[in-house]
Amino acid sequence: MLDEKLLKKINRIDIGAKTISNIYQDLTYLTLGNKIISNDEEVDIEHLVLERIEYFKSLASAKKVLLKMELIKNTSLFIDKGKISKLLDNLISNAVKYNKINGSIIIIVEDKKITVSDTGIGIAKEDISQMLERYTRFNKSSGGFGIGLNIVASIAKEYNLHIEIESEEKVGTKVSVSW
Repeated sequence: MLDEKLLKKINRIDIGAKTISNIYQDLTYLTLGNKIISNDEEVDIEHLVLERIEYFKSLASAKKVLLKMELIKNTSLFIDKGKISKLLDNLISNAVKYNKINGSIIIIVEDKKITVSDTGIGIAKEDISQMLERYTRFNKSSGGFGIGLNIVASIAKEYNLHIEIESEEKVGTKVSVSW
């Protein structure tokens, strides 16, 4: 029942709060990293992805990016729920941040694998090997500190997850995490 102007203001506040929250969580993770005690449990990946998609809807809609999920197989993983959420958040956040207006993101959950694909700016093939290094950024025009994928890599290393990155400039990026 709010007028459109007020609704836009509230949406901007929501996006700003989520952005600050993600930055805070990333910095906290980097600072405390090894001191964070894991509370590993069986995590329903489908449910978690749906939860994270809901969280990123306002950020994606501000850029007119469509978020979709394809469930090929119901899958679970024995992991700390906060850490796998942080891993997913960084992948989805990058897919939104580096996407194009009216682009799309597809998150596929299959047996022992999660894939996040976007229709964004992509990255040069020669730079892919450096993407997981801390403070590495290849696009200075879209926010970020170059820590998100490094966090993804450290969580993957802790849980023996495998990361595969495919990207093509001006076409998009696909990141798969398997176990």
